[in-house]
Amino acid sequence: MLQPYGDNFVPVIPVLDEPQHTATQQFCADPTCGCHEEPALIDPVNQQYVDGLLTAEEASRIIQGRQV
Repeated sequence: MLQPYGDNFVPVIPVLDEPQHTATQQFCADPTCGCHEEPALIDPVNQQYVDGLLTAEEASRIIQGRQV
């Protein structure tokens, strides 16, 4: 027999396996995060693209937080 709802409730505590923003990975995978619009973070990626170190696709993936 099932117990009443209050006795079956198990709280869920989300745990992040990795920090979302680090010194080496400044863009997270959350599309609503402000890091994807921050000019101070985007400018160095753009400069690497201009210098020929990144393709346009790589730069876009980095800013979207999808580049490994």
